[in-house]
Amino acid sequence: MEPDTIMTTNTQNPAPDDALDAKSAVPDAPHPETTALPSAPAGTAETGAHQLPDSEKVAADGQKVTGLWWLAATVAVAAAVALTVVVARGTHFTTGQRAAAAGTALLVVVALAIVAQIILMWYQARLSAAGQPTLPRRRRGLKAAVMGRDNRASTSKTQVVLWTAAVVWALIDLLLLARAHPGGSLFTSAVTTNWRPEYLVLLGLPVAAAATAKAAVAGANSGQGPATSDPSSKKKVADRLNVQRVYVRDPGPDIKGFRAGLAELFTGDDNSVDWGDLQYVVFTLVTLAYFAIQFLAQPANGLPPVPAALLTLMGVSATGYAANKVVSTKVNLKDAKADG
Repeated sequence: MEPDTIMTTNTQNPAPDDALDAKSAVPDAPHPETTALPSAPAGTAETGAHQLPDSEKVAADGQKVTGLWWLAATVAVAAAVALTVVVARGTHFTTGQRAAAAGTALLVVVALAIVAQIILMWYQARLSAAGQPTLPRRRRGLKAAVMGRDNRASTSKTQVVLWTAAVVWALIDLLLLARAHPGGSLFTSAVTTNWRPEYLVLLGLPVAAAATAKAAVAGANSGQGPATSDPSSKKKVADRLNVQRVYVRDPGPDIKGFRAGLAELFTGDDNSVDWGDLQYVVFTLVTLAYFAIQFLAQPANGLPPVPAALLTLMGVSATGYAANKVVSTKVNLKDAKADG
C-alpha cells in the first residue's frame, strides 16, 4: 500500500457531500457499555434516565406516599401497644384510669385506621400499575369509605363510619378496664348480659340508608344510571329510553380540604343546603354526643342505653334522607334534547 496515495486522497480530494452523508448514516457498532437508552417520549422532560410509563409512575408515587404512612403507622402502633400494656395492667377504677383507658382506646382506633390506610394505598397503587384506572384523589385509601361515586362526601356513608368507629372505641375502652373494675370484665358483660339491642338499629340504620340511596341513584333513568350535564351524555340516555327528560348528576370536583367535605355532608348536587341531609347530620351528631358523654361518665354500665326519642329522630331523619334520594331521581329531571 502506498502512503502518498492515501494522503493525497484524504486531504486533496475530499469525498462529495452525498458520500459523507451516506457514510454518516451508517450506524456504528453498539458498544455494550455505551448503548444509549431509548429516548423519552415527546412531551416528557428528559432527565438523563429511563422514563417510566405513566402506570409505573403512579405505582412509584403510591409507594412513596405509602412509605411515609408506614412511618406514621410505626409510631402510632408502637405508642398504642405501649400504652395498652400500661393501662391494661391498672387495678384501680379511678377517674384517671378511666381517662387513660379512653385516650388509649382512641389511639388504638387511630393506629388501626392508619394501617388500613397504607394497605389500601399500596393495593390501589398496584392496581394502577397493572393498568386499571386511577381513582380520583378523594377516593383513595380510607377516604373512599365516606366518598360516593360522584366524588362527593356521602352523608349516609359518613354515618356508617362514625357509628362503627364509636362502638369500636367503646369496646376497646371496656377491654382496657377489665382488670380495673372490681365487678369483673366489663367487655364480657357489655356484649352478653348487658347488651343493648338499640345498637343494632344505630349500626344498621345508616347502612340501610346508604344502600337505599346508592340503589336509587344507580337505578335512575330506568336503570341506565344518571347522565351528566354533557349534551351528548343526556342525549344518549334519552335516546335509549325514548324520553325527553333525564336525571342528571355530575361528578364533584376533585378538591381538597376537610371543610369542603364537611359542607358536602349537608348540601345537595346543586351545592345548596339540602334539609334532608342537614337533619340527618344534626340528629346523628346529637346522638353521638349523648353516647360519648354517657359512656365516659358511667363505663361500668357498658354501652349506654339510647333514649327512644333519639332513636325515633334518627329513624325519621334516615328515612327522610333515603326517600329524598329516591324522589330526586324521579323529579329533578332536565331536558335532554334542548342542547342536542
